[in-house]
Amino acid sequence: MERYRLNGMAPQAVRQPETVEEAAEVLREAARSGWAVVPWGSGAHQGFGHTPTRYDLALDLTRLSRILRHRPANLTVRVEAGIRLSDLNAALAEHGQWIPLDPPFGDQATIGGILAAGLSGPLRARYGTARDLLIGIRVALADGTLIQCGGEVVKNVAGYDLPKLFHGALGTLGVIVEAAFKLWPRPKTETTWAFSFARPEDALPLTLAMLRHPGFPLAVEALNGRAWEALRRALPLPEDPSARIWVLVRAGGWPAQVERLGRDAAAAAEGARVRERLPEATAITLWPQVPSIGIVAPAEVEGTLGVRLGLLPAQLAEGANALETASEIPVVWRAHGTLGLIYARAEGPLEALLQWASTLRSFALARGGHFTILGGPEPVKQALGLWAPLRPEVAVMQRIKAQLDPEGRLNPGRLGWA
Repeated sequence: MERYRLNGMAPQAVRQPETVEEAAEVLREAARSGWAVVPWGSGAHQGFGHTPTRYDLALDLTRLSRILRHRPANLTVRVEAGIRLSDLNAALAEHGQWIPLDPPFGDQATIGGILAAGLSGPLRARYGTARDLLIGIRVALADGTLIQCGGEVVKNVAGYDLPKLFHGALGTLGVIVEAAFKLWPRPKTETTWAFSFARPEDALPLTLAMLRHPGFPLAVEALNGRAWEALRRALPLPEDPSARIWVLVRAGGWPAQVERLGRDAAAAAEGARVRERLPEATAITLWPQVPSIGIVAPAEVEGTLGVRLGLLPAQLAEGANALETASEIPVVWRAHGTLGLIYARAEGPLEALLQWASTLRSFALARGGHFTILGGPEPVKQALGLWAPLRPEVAVMQRIKAQLDPEGRLNPGRLGWA
């Protein structure tokens, strides 16, 4: 039971179905008993959202881990929700294909958990999010009813694209049991360049140059000095106490395309007063660690707060400086340099974390951006809400929740309502 504990709450029972039909039957059993259900995968993203208001049954889907159908010629795959992304991509690699996702804690994350959490990593700069790659889904509703949305061809939507409804809903609308994706060919060649700068302002010309580049980099990530130190503890990297920011540029594709992007990235960095450059063989080893920087793991909830700021790419330097000066507590952050999304985590007493988050929330809203709490102490979530601004779509989601789960038994309270 200890593995399924959430913020001090433990379930009365755990079920581990081995088929979709068994999972549906578990939900029917829970409906008869009036139990509140929390779906589980690896647990990598269980710290997101509010703590459930009720928690009777943990529904562990990790035994639903089969590849149901792979059509290499059509570039599509259908899988059960409990399969790990790393295992799925290892199987697809035999055909030179992949699902280009790299979410936080991606070595552990299951497909169902990735979709429910709605999180993607640096590769979204080139390929989009899991929502963009999803083409079909099978869901077990709160009463055990199985529904199918979408299909297994890339263009299969007429009317509402219902699979997207369950992306990012944290398992509050239904339990994802199967999913179908469009695939991408793996790049013919791939490399990474890493550049350090003294100030975020110095790095901005490079990130904006990559935003406009016709070669479409796979990812452009900016990391602050503390994030770099976190990487150094896991990997053999040079110490750089004078650098406040590193920028990683990842390229993949045909060799000539990659070579051109590398030349242009180096030229933009030189024009922006680059301080140091890593060897490419070292830089490319960073990516497995990068997506988890700035994210709070479920076991780190106490004393640690993780947030996401959504700004314009041109506001990256301003946002970086705001993160560093909003509080005296230590902050680790990274940013999607071509998208303007910044992930940050801070450690400190509850009052300091609340003040830090409140300042950043006001900063983002004043610039027309958005703010999200991704993990941390429940009192901070309750005080500020999970996200801002609150858009009219929230009322729509509440009505959908009332239709699909009228008794409020799937992850109740996770998004702030029953």
